[in-house]
Amino acid sequence: MPEFSSVRRLNEIVGMTADYYLFTHEFLGETATRIINEVKGINRCTYDITSKPPGTIEWE
Repeated sequence: MPEFSSVRRLNEIVGMTADYYLFTHEFLGETATRIINEVKGINRCTYDITSKPPGTIEWE
């Protein structure tokens, strides 16, 4: 099973709600490439754009 890393940044509004932060594609591409190339055992990187609610802050 592949090991993966997730990138997520939220703009918290009041603790009960939050929206995802809009990174540039350039930043996401550079970050994912560095994570995959520099962190042993990682071969995939995801960017979670789920807002809260309905999603939770913790991603399991």
